[in-house]
Amino acid sequence: MIIDQRSIPHYLVLLGGWRPYVLNMDRIVIRREASRLLLAFARTRGKLERIDGDEWTMFSNAQNLSALDRQEARFYTLVKGTETEHQLRLLAIL
Repeated sequence: MIIDQRSIPHYLVLLGGWRPYVLNMDRIVIRREASRLLLAFARTRGKLERIDGDEWTMFSNAQNLSALDRQEARFYTLVKGTETEHQLRLLAIL
């Protein structure tokens, strides 16, 4: 079975007040909520990082983030590139 890569969560972004956004590999929002399991998965896999690179401009513009919002926003990377197809399917349902 082929996986639609655009439906796989790659990033979990936490904005002010810790509102979660789940993004795909192109940094396009696929959900504006995150399950407790997905939040726990993100916390155990990595560290919070800032969304200050150029690659985050499209997301920031699409969400109308102010400079302050962008400064305070953080993200977790959910996919490292070594996951199996089965692991990606599981991640998609979290």
